[in-house]
Amino acid sequence: MKPRFLITKTTSIFQNLAFEEHLLENVKSPILCMYQNDKTIVIGRNQNPWKEIHIDRMNEDNVQLCRRKSGGGAVYQDLGNTCFSFITPDKSNVDFKVKNNSIILRALSALGIDAVVSGRNDILLDSKKISGSAYKIHTIGSQTISLHHGTMMINVEKDAILRYLNPNKAKLLSKGINSVSSRVMNLAEVDPTINHERFITAIRKSFLKEYPNAENTEVTEMPEDVEAKAQAYLNWDWRYGVSPVFTHQLENYFSWGLIDLQFNVVKGVVEGCKIFSDCLYPDYIDKLETMFIGKRYGIEMLEDLQKDTSNFQKMSEELAAWLKEKL
Repeated sequence: MKPRFLITKTTSIFQNLAFEEHLLENVKSPILCMYQNDKTIVIGRNQNPWKEIHIDRMNEDNVQLCRRKSGGGAVYQDLGNTCFSFITPDKSNVDFKVKNNSIILRALSALGIDAVVSGRNDILLDSKKISGSAYKIHTIGSQTISLHHGTMMINVEKDAILRYLNPNKAKLLSKGINSVSSRVMNLAEVDPTINHERFITAIRKSFLKEYPNAENTEVTEMPEDVEAKAQAYLNWDWRYGVSPVFTHQLENYFSWGLIDLQFNVVKGVVEGCKIFSDCLYPDYIDKLETMFIGKRYGIEMLEDLQKDTSNFQKMSEELAAWLKEKL
């Protein structure tokens, strides 16, 4: 089978990652797949979304959260970003990262962009990040397949990066992988004429220099198995539940007393809650400690607080409003 240059038409992160997974399972020759995603935050396989993201802002703005199966950090994507995915069967000793990056750099050079590869997975322009990548090695039987996917910032809404990513979660202790904040730049800041279509044209030509007999295909209809794979990416248990075990301590002083909450969270669910307080109503504190157990961590665990119609209703309303802001 000939190498293939593919462009998908869907802007759903879940469908695009599901299509990547389909390609990984069925690849016979080198593939470069290009796509765009609508507003979404994508986290790495081993990251904790509550530590990396302002989830409340994300939900308010209808921004999707997706967890990929490769490593790396959290990124924000919108239609000002172009994604690339190299899928390559291992048939030589050539470093797939070096070969793939050479294709990207050649495309950028054709656009007048003099970029360099930096560290393990970034491409920089004037010391600012324009592209980041993540990797996964997939094995089927005796065959090893490399996945190298990443982003190219063309005209991303940079204010959104600040709005959604890297929250300050004081006293949230997690064994997950942290993202690293970087100074970023859009290609359009250097040349306003660079857009998705021009980048696609440049990288297609660069790919053809590496693989002259490559086929060019626009993917308008997804294979049958993609929808089921996309639903798996959408599942709460995958997006949130596989988060590393973590503890979160939150402390605040209310007019009715000091509250020091300590949550122990496993697979996204509160398994333990301890509350220290000088509140004059110990029965209320005992009630709170059991109220959160078994709930999905986040806004969902506030439902019982918000429905409280007991004599402690005013206290519960204040506590729920504070926690909604802090979680």
